[in-house]
Amino acid sequence: MIAEYAPRLNRDRLSVLIALILLISVLFRFVQLADVSWNLHILGSPLELRVTRAWLMVVLLTGLVALGTRYVLMAHPDAPQRLPRPLYLSWLLPSLLTGVVIYLVESAPNEGVWAGGLLLAALVVSLAVAAEFGALSADHPGYARSRLALNGLAYLLAFVLFYILYSTRARSMVTATGATFVAFLLALDLLSVADVKVERVALYAALVGLLVGEANWVLNYWRLTNWGGGLFLLLTFYLAAGVAHQHLLDQLSPRVLLEFGLVAGAALAIIVVFA
Repeated sequence: MIAEYAPRLNRDRLSVLIALILLISVLFRFVQLADVSWNLHILGSPLELRVTRAWLMVVLLTGLVALGTRYVLMAHPDAPQRLPRPLYLSWLLPSLLTGVVIYLVESAPNEGVWAGGLLLAALVVSLAVAAEFGALSADHPGYARSRLALNGLAYLLAFVLFYILYSTRARSMVTATGATFVAFLLALDLLSVADVKVERVALYAALVGLLVGEANWVLNYWRLTNWGGGLFLLLTFYLAAGVAHQHLLDQLSPRVLLEFGLVAGAALAIIVVFA
């Protein structure tokens, strides 16, 4: 009976969003824009900010997908008043995913790889938006599957973004700030499924972000490979977000803490030995 009245994804709206992503990406491919840089002094240290065509695309398409995801999700019959969490939280993962895949596509070595990567990027973004639609309401028959896929996507994005940040080997002011921001946004999505006020979720997400940022700061004094650095930050994020989530659900107990501790110990040992 539930499946009979299950809300359906508006594929026309989703097609418009994907078409815009492809169109803008192709147009930017043939537009030559000069890089712009600023030399700043922060806390007495020089810092160069460089804006490239690739970064402009990342920012533009990330914002476009945020608005486009809202456009698609507003077709849900429960949107926005009868949803269990604010609708804007469902924009986060598709937007971050878009930023990551466009950044990777723009790094393609040739036109063939770029074209194939762009089509693959459009596919994964459309799947992410579809999963967000399925996870809007717990009454949707595909809610559990969609939420599980989105959780997996959140941790995958966390690793990729932490890897990219750490691999820059930039100053802690840049990488730690970036890691804090990324962890905060991803924690917002993961923790918001708990049935608590969004203000409380934001507070715990901020704490998760600060812990990851501090871990990144310390990590810059520890010589690890890029893979090791990304995995270490992912582990920190997993532990902080997991403990915060259990606390929000009122399910935090010594047994849960022991489980997290065992996972952390095993993962840390692997990172130290192999990375």
